[in-house]
Amino acid sequence: MAEQQFDPQPLERRDASGQIARQLRSAISTGVWAVGQRLPTEQELAELFDVARATAREALKILSATGLVTSARGSHGGTFVAIPDASLVAEQLSDSIQLWYRAGNVSLHDVDEARWVLEMQCVDLAARRRTDEDLAAISRPVEASRDLDMDIIEWLDLDLEFHTAVTRAARNQILELSMMSVHLMRPVTNTVFVELLDRQSVTDQHEAIYLAIAAGDPKKAQDAFQTHVSYLDDVRRKALADVDASEVIVSSLPAVRHSAGARPISGAN
Repeated sequence: MAEQQFDPQPLERRDASGQIARQLRSAISTGVWAVGQRLPTEQELAELFDVARATAREALKILSATGLVTSARGSHGGTFVAIPDASLVAEQLSDSIQLWYRAGNVSLHDVDEARWVLEMQCVDLAARRRTDEDLAAISRPVEASRDLDMDIIEWLDLDLEFHTAVTRAARNQILELSMMSVHLMRPVTNTVFVELLDRQSVTDQHEAIYLAIAAGDPKKAQDAFQTHVSYLDDVRRKALADVDASEVIVSSLPAVRHSAGARPISGAN
Protein backbone atom coordinates (compact mmCIF):
# COMPACT_ATOMS: atom_id res chain seq x y z
CA MET A 1 0.00 0.00 0.00
CA ALA A 2 1.37 3.40 -1.02
CA GLU A 3 2.09 5.74 1.86
CA GLN A 4 -0.31 8.66 2.07
CA GLN A 5 1.09 12.12 1.59
CA PHE A 6 -0.05 15.33 3.22
CA ASP A 7 -1.51 17.65 0.59
CA PRO A 8 -2.00 21.13 2.08
CA GLN A 9 -4.96 23.06 0.67
CA PRO A 10 -5.00 26.83 0.05
CA LEU A 11 -6.04 28.88 3.06
CA GLU A 12 -8.74 31.51 3.24
CA ARG A 13 -7.84 34.89 4.65
CA ARG A 14 -9.43 34.44 8.08
CA ASP A 15 -8.32 32.14 10.90
CA ALA A 16 -5.29 30.68 9.15
CA SER A 17 -4.11 28.80 12.25
CA GLY A 18 -7.55 27.21 12.71
CA GLN A 19 -7.64 26.14 9.07
CA ILE A 20 -4.18 24.59 9.32
CA ALA A 21 -5.21 22.75 12.50
CA ARG A 22 -8.31 21.37 10.78
CA GLN A 23 -6.28 20.15 7.81
CA LEU A 24 -3.75 18.49 10.10
CA ARG A 25 -6.54 16.93 12.17
CA SER A 26 -8.16 15.54 9.02
CA ALA A 27 -4.83 14.15 7.84
CA ILE A 28 -4.27 12.42 11.18
CA SER A 29 -7.78 10.93 11.21
CA THR A 30 -7.34 9.54 7.68
CA GLY A 31 -3.98 7.96 8.47
CA VAL A 32 -1.52 10.30 6.80
CA TRP A 33 0.36 10.26 10.11
CA ALA A 34 0.01 7.35 12.50
CA VAL A 35 0.22 7.47 16.29
CA GLY A 36 3.82 8.20 17.26
CA GLN A 37 4.80 9.76 13.96
CA ARG A 38 6.27 13.24 13.88
CA LEU A 39 4.41 16.07 12.19
CA PRO A 40 6.16 18.72 10.08
CA THR A 41 7.98 21.33 12.13
CA GLU A 42 6.66 24.85 12.64
CA GLN A 43 9.04 26.08 9.97
CA GLU A 44 8.02 23.35 7.53
CA LEU A 45 4.32 24.08 8.08
CA ALA A 46 4.95 27.80 7.65
CA GLU A 47 6.56 27.09 4.29
CA LEU A 48 3.89 24.60 3.22
CA PHE A 49 1.06 27.05 3.90
CA ASP A 50 2.99 30.23 3.17
CA VAL A 51 2.27 31.70 6.59
CA ALA A 52 4.30 33.13 9.43
CA ARG A 53 5.94 30.63 11.77
CA ALA A 54 3.85 32.03 14.65
CA THR A 55 0.69 31.03 12.75
CA ALA A 56 1.97 27.48 12.30
CA ARG A 57 2.89 27.38 16.00
CA GLU A 58 -0.66 28.42 16.96
CA ALA A 59 -2.10 25.64 14.76
CA LEU A 60 -0.02 23.05 16.60
CA LYS A 61 -1.15 24.51 19.93
CA ILE A 62 -4.77 24.03 18.85
CA LEU A 63 -4.09 20.36 18.11
CA SER A 64 -2.23 19.95 21.39
CA ALA A 65 -5.22 21.31 23.31
CA THR A 66 -7.38 18.52 21.86
CA GLY A 67 -4.89 15.83 22.85
CA LEU A 68 -4.18 14.80 19.26
CA VAL A 69 -0.49 15.67 19.44
CA THR A 70 2.21 15.91 22.05
CA SER A 71 5.49 17.81 21.96
CA ALA A 72 8.98 16.77 22.99
CA ARG A 73 12.19 18.76 23.14
CA GLY A 74 15.74 17.83 22.24
CA SER A 75 17.51 16.56 19.15
CA HIS A 76 14.87 13.88 18.68
CA GLY A 77 12.01 16.14 19.68
CA GLY A 78 9.15 17.62 17.74
CA THR A 79 5.38 17.31 17.58
CA PHE A 80 4.07 13.74 17.52
CA VAL A 81 0.65 12.21 16.93
CA ALA A 82 -0.84 10.93 20.19
CA ILE A 83 -3.86 8.96 21.32
CA PRO A 84 -6.21 11.44 23.01
CA ASP A 85 -6.97 10.71 26.66
CA ALA A 86 -10.40 9.10 26.97
CA SER A 87 -11.61 11.51 29.64
CA LEU A 88 -10.52 14.50 27.53
CA VAL A 89 -12.43 13.19 24.51
CA ALA A 90 -15.51 12.67 26.66
CA GLU A 91 -15.26 16.16 28.14
CA GLN A 92 -14.88 17.82 24.75
CA LEU A 93 -17.72 15.77 23.30
CA SER A 94 -20.01 16.52 26.22
CA ASP A 95 -19.43 20.27 25.85
CA SER A 96 -20.24 20.09 22.14
CA ILE A 97 -23.34 17.98 22.75
CA GLN A 98 -24.69 20.37 25.38
CA LEU A 99 -24.21 23.33 23.03
CA TRP A 100 -25.95 21.38 20.28
CA TYR A 101 -28.88 20.57 22.55
CA ARG A 102 -29.23 24.18 23.61
CA ALA A 103 -28.99 25.59 20.08
CA GLY A 104 -30.86 22.89 18.19
CA ASN A 105 -34.35 21.47 17.84
CA VAL A 106 -33.91 18.09 19.54
CA SER A 107 -37.22 17.00 21.05
CA LEU A 108 -37.99 15.25 24.31
CA HIS A 109 -39.17 12.29 22.23
CA ASP A 110 -35.77 12.14 20.47
CA VAL A 111 -33.99 11.87 23.81
CA ASP A 112 -36.39 9.25 25.17
CA GLU A 113 -36.22 7.13 22.02
CA ALA A 114 -32.42 7.21 21.84
CA ARG A 115 -32.22 6.39 25.53
CA TRP A 116 -34.48 3.34 25.10
CA VAL A 117 -32.58 1.98 22.08
CA LEU A 118 -29.13 2.43 23.62
CA GLU A 119 -29.77 1.47 27.23
CA MET A 120 -31.76 -1.62 26.25
CA GLN A 121 -28.54 -2.95 24.75
CA CYS A 122 -26.48 -1.72 27.70
CA VAL A 123 -28.48 -3.69 30.27
CA ASP A 124 -28.20 -6.79 28.08
CA LEU A 125 -24.41 -6.48 27.82
CA ALA A 126 -24.08 -5.48 31.47
CA ALA A 127 -25.77 -8.73 32.51
CA ARG A 128 -23.24 -10.65 30.40
CA ARG A 129 -20.07 -8.71 31.25
CA ARG A 130 -20.47 -7.11 34.68
CA THR A 131 -17.72 -7.46 37.24
CA ASP A 132 -17.94 -7.36 41.03
CA GLU A 133 -16.72 -3.77 40.84
CA ASP A 134 -19.51 -2.92 38.38
CA LEU A 135 -22.13 -4.50 40.63
CA ALA A 136 -20.93 -2.44 43.58
CA ALA A 137 -21.11 0.74 41.49
CA ILE A 138 -24.66 -0.09 40.34
CA SER A 139 -25.84 -1.08 43.79
CA ARG A 140 -24.51 1.97 45.64
CA PRO A 141 -26.95 4.55 44.20
CA VAL A 142 -29.84 2.10 44.59
CA GLU A 143 -29.20 1.76 48.30
CA ALA A 144 -28.50 5.47 48.78
CA SER A 145 -31.73 6.47 47.01
CA ARG A 146 -33.81 4.64 49.62
CA ASP A 147 -33.57 7.84 51.67
CA LEU A 148 -36.76 9.35 50.26
CA ASP A 149 -36.36 12.53 52.31
CA MET A 150 -33.19 13.71 50.58
CA ASP A 151 -33.17 16.76 48.33
CA ILE A 152 -34.65 16.00 44.90
CA ILE A 153 -31.51 17.17 43.10
CA GLU A 154 -29.38 14.77 45.13
CA TRP A 155 -31.87 11.99 44.45
CA LEU A 156 -31.77 12.67 40.71
CA ASP A 157 -27.98 12.64 40.88
CA LEU A 158 -28.21 9.11 42.26
CA ASP A 159 -30.56 8.17 39.42
CA LEU A 160 -27.99 9.40 36.90
CA GLU A 161 -25.19 7.62 38.79
CA PHE A 162 -27.15 4.37 38.62
CA HIS A 163 -27.75 4.49 34.88
CA THR A 164 -24.18 5.62 34.19
CA ALA A 165 -22.87 2.64 36.18
CA VAL A 166 -25.07 0.27 34.18
CA THR A 167 -23.75 1.79 30.96
CA ARG A 168 -20.14 1.32 32.07
CA ALA A 169 -20.82 -2.31 32.99
CA ALA A 170 -21.65 -2.98 29.33
CA ARG A 171 -17.92 -2.58 28.63
CA ASN A 172 -18.38 -0.88 25.27
CA GLN A 173 -16.82 2.57 24.97
CA ILE A 174 -18.79 3.51 21.85
CA LEU A 175 -22.07 2.74 23.60
CA GLU A 176 -20.79 4.62 26.62
CA LEU A 177 -20.04 7.76 24.63
CA SER A 178 -23.43 7.49 22.91
CA MET A 179 -25.22 7.10 26.22
CA MET A 180 -23.33 10.08 27.56
CA SER A 181 -25.20 12.29 25.09
CA VAL A 182 -28.44 11.03 26.64
CA HIS A 183 -27.26 11.23 30.26
CA LEU A 184 -26.17 14.85 29.78
CA MET A 185 -29.72 15.95 29.07
CA ARG A 186 -31.67 13.68 31.39
CA PRO A 187 -31.48 16.11 34.33
CA VAL A 188 -33.11 18.66 32.01
CA THR A 189 -35.71 16.34 30.48
CA ASN A 190 -36.60 15.08 33.96
CA THR A 191 -37.90 18.53 34.84
CA VAL A 192 -41.15 17.94 32.95
CA PHE A 193 -42.29 15.16 35.28
CA VAL A 194 -40.05 14.99 38.33
CA GLU A 195 -42.75 16.24 40.72
CA LEU A 196 -45.00 13.32 39.76
CA LEU A 197 -42.40 10.60 40.22
CA ASP A 198 -42.91 8.06 42.97
CA ARG A 199 -39.37 7.70 44.30
CA GLN A 200 -40.07 4.35 45.92
CA SER A 201 -41.30 2.92 42.63
CA VAL A 202 -38.26 4.16 40.77
CA THR A 203 -35.92 2.76 43.42
CA ASP A 204 -37.68 -0.62 43.26
CA GLN A 205 -37.36 -0.61 39.46
CA HIS A 206 -33.68 0.18 39.70
CA GLU A 207 -33.22 -2.66 42.18
CA ALA A 208 -34.94 -5.07 39.77
CA ILE A 209 -32.54 -4.04 37.00
CA TYR A 210 -29.59 -4.46 39.34
CA LEU A 211 -30.70 -7.90 40.53
CA ALA A 212 -31.14 -9.13 36.94
CA ILE A 213 -27.69 -7.86 35.99
CA ALA A 214 -26.19 -9.42 39.13
CA ALA A 215 -27.87 -12.72 38.22
CA GLY A 216 -26.35 -12.58 34.75
CA ASP A 217 -29.78 -12.74 33.10
CA PRO A 218 -29.88 -10.47 30.00
CA LYS A 219 -33.55 -11.14 29.21
CA LYS A 220 -34.65 -10.38 32.74
CA ALA A 221 -32.50 -7.25 32.77
CA GLN A 222 -34.13 -5.98 29.57
CA ASP A 223 -37.60 -6.78 30.92
CA ALA A 224 -36.83 -4.88 34.13
CA PHE A 225 -35.53 -1.91 32.14
CA GLN A 226 -38.65 -1.95 29.93
CA THR A 227 -40.82 -1.86 33.04
CA HIS A 228 -38.86 1.16 34.26
CA VAL A 229 -39.09 3.01 30.95
CA SER A 230 -42.82 2.25 30.60
CA TYR A 231 -43.41 3.72 34.06
CA LEU A 232 -41.49 6.88 33.13
CA ASP A 233 -43.43 7.16 29.86
CA ASP A 234 -46.73 6.94 31.73
CA VAL A 235 -45.69 9.61 34.23
CA ARG A 236 -44.42 11.89 31.45
CA ARG A 237 -47.69 11.55 29.53
CA LYS A 238 -49.60 12.63 32.63
CA ALA A 239 -47.24 15.54 33.18
CA LEU A 240 -47.51 16.78 29.61
CA ALA A 241 -51.27 16.31 29.47
CA ASP A 242 -52.30 16.96 25.86
CA VAL A 243 -48.80 17.91 24.62
CA ASP A 244 -46.89 15.33 22.57
CA ALA A 245 -43.28 14.70 23.60
CA SER A 246 -42.18 15.30 20.00
CA GLU A 247 -43.44 18.88 20.35
CA VAL A 248 -41.36 19.62 23.46
CA ILE A 249 -37.96 20.97 22.38
CA VAL A 250 -35.13 20.32 24.83
CA SER A 251 -33.73 23.84 24.36
CA SER A 252 -36.98 25.22 25.78
CA LEU A 253 -36.56 23.40 29.10
CA PRO A 254 -34.84 25.04 32.08
CA ALA A 255 -31.24 24.19 32.86
CA VAL A 256 -30.77 22.39 36.17
CA ARG A 257 -27.88 21.69 38.51
CA HIS A 258 -26.61 18.15 38.79
CA SER A 259 -23.36 16.67 40.01
CA ALA A 260 -23.34 13.01 39.01
CA GLY A 261 -20.57 12.34 36.52
CA ALA A 262 -21.71 11.11 33.14
CA ARG A 263 -18.57 12.25 31.39
CA PRO A 264 -15.79 9.79 32.19
CA ILE A 265 -15.73 6.65 30.05
CA SER A 266 -14.21 3.27 30.84
CA GLY A 267 -10.60 3.50 31.88
CA ALA A 268 -10.88 7.20 32.77
CA ASN A 269 -10.68 8.59 36.28
